[in-house]
Amino acid sequence: MKTEVLMPMLGEGITEGTIVRWWKKPGDLVKKDETLLEISTDKVDSEIPSPFEGTVVEIKAQENETVAVNTVIAVIDAAAAGGAEAREEAPRPAAATKPAPASPPPAPAPAQPKPAPASPPAAAPSPAGAMEVEMPMLGEGITEGTIVRWWKKPGDFVKKDETLLEISTDKVDSEIPSPFEGTVLEILAAESQTVTVGSVIAKISAGKGVSASKTEKPSAPAPAPAPAPAPAPVSTPALQPAAATNETPRRESGGRFFSPLVRNIARAEGIGKDELAEIPGTGLEGRVTKQDILSYLETRGAAPSRPAPAPAAASRPSPPQQPAAPARPAPSAGEVTEKWQGERVEVLPMDAIRKKIADHMVLSKQTSPHVYGVAECDFTAVLNLVSKHKNAFQGREGFKLTVNPFILYAVTRAAKDFPGVNASVEGYNVIRKRFINIGMAVATERGLIVPVLKNADELNFTGIARTAYDLAIRARDKKLNIEDVQGSTLTVTNYGVFGNIIGFPIINQPNVAIMGVGAIKKRPVVIETGQGDMIGIRAIGFLTLSYDHRIVDGELGDKYLQRVRHYLETFEEAWM
Repeated sequence: MKTEVLMPMLGEGITEGTIVRWWKKPGDLVKKDETLLEISTDKVDSEIPSPFEGTVVEIKAQENETVAVNTVIAVIDAAAAGGAEAREEAPRPAAATKPAPASPPPAPAPAQPKPAPASPPAAAPSPAGAMEVEMPMLGEGITEGTIVRWWKKPGDFVKKDETLLEISTDKVDSEIPSPFEGTVLEILAAESQTVTVGSVIAKISAGKGVSASKTEKPSAPAPAPAPAPAPAPVSTPALQPAAATNETPRRESGGRFFSPLVRNIARAEGIGKDELAEIPGTGLEGRVTKQDILSYLETRGAAPSRPAPAPAAASRPSPPQQPAAPARPAPSAGEVTEKWQGERVEVLPMDAIRKKIADHMVLSKQTSPHVYGVAECDFTAVLNLVSKHKNAFQGREGFKLTVNPFILYAVTRAAKDFPGVNASVEGYNVIRKRFINIGMAVATERGLIVPVLKNADELNFTGIARTAYDLAIRARDKKLNIEDVQGSTLTVTNYGVFGNIIGFPIINQPNVAIMGVGAIKKRPVVIETGQGDMIGIRAIGFLTLSYDHRIVDGELGDKYLQRVRHYLETFEEAWM
């Protein structure tokens, strides 16, 4: 049975990919989960495993060709794989039969069992027809996802690109389409279960006709696919015999994840899994990034006589700067419920978003020494501009004018003046960004989400207002993409919408500063004039800045905070 291979969707916001390399050519046999090709997007290079086993019949997209998502890029004959398996099993009982089945017989082989009444128990077509659905990689920094909801159940028929399940990651819920058409045979990951990227979460039978034999398939084929993943990694050494016994897995038994790009570099450079495990990582949860492995290769090549892992670990002090989560496992919901049994309490397990927020906040406090600054800001000029332009603005843009775009504009403009707050830390290195991506904390019914206003330094006031409004609406409607919540360089949170006047927010890693805005209230203040001091009623709000004292000293933090205050108090109408 010939099945089409589609250009996969590597992220909700990814619409196309470029074929970097085909690992298999027409006529080659590819096993399920064996690397079929390598794809490059604007964010990451990914090795794409074959979704099923068979012979590559046709390649429809050439190397260096950019292809839209869901476009057919190859055709694989799954029936040929069944014939190959039959030939491999036949020599075991009788070695003399090996010369007989030459290359022509594979086609008749599957045709003979079909008319015979004994063919269904053999279930030879089922390994080729049953395909595994893996937890997709929705972004370079995403290593796991939580199953929120299965839209299809065992026995249901699902069409290609029809929503199969909903997955919750660090910040976003994503609806995942089915990669192919068929009947859902088995669901291997339950709702609310957290699964690592690349793990098998379901099995689907390929084709429309298999639903008729649905009752026979779960009994016989279910055990058959189970051993398939085991030999899959063994097939890759054909590309690199020297490192056959040291193939790098996606995730070590200890739980450390290696991205496809890192594994690709490791394989090309002959770095085995044991050596790769010794490379210290500066990414999320100690992940080895592209820069980490490239830096290691430079050290490795410069001093081949010395053991590479030791100098690499000594030269990178990043692990102490990125503390891991506490080793003591958190108590389960059952243990906590049992502890409080009989008491007047209610035990509420955290959902996936709340868990991620909790872990992220603890990591930030462990990573960054927080220092806080507070400034009193007169918003009277801003509120006068809002009142003056609100009707014209809403008629032109279709949404209300508020103080939020004024705050975002001032924060961005001040960051241009003091780029030291628009940075991050990697080990003992300061990464100063030449672009400004403002994270906007948005409160939703699911918890706090921080969509990112990309390249705010290149936008005018109206552009910032439009983008911020769009991100806030999509955040509340659960329509954000993975790219919408990644890449912030500086963050703003407005706790004043709830009436609070002062707050001290936690830094959003890997940023080194976060601006907090309190409620704006009318207060009597002393106003200095040429004729003397007087008491007046002004719209006053407090600005707070939390900053990372590792690289932001008090002088820099205070000057930046005062510059934001200055821009808000003297906001020019021409900036709009």
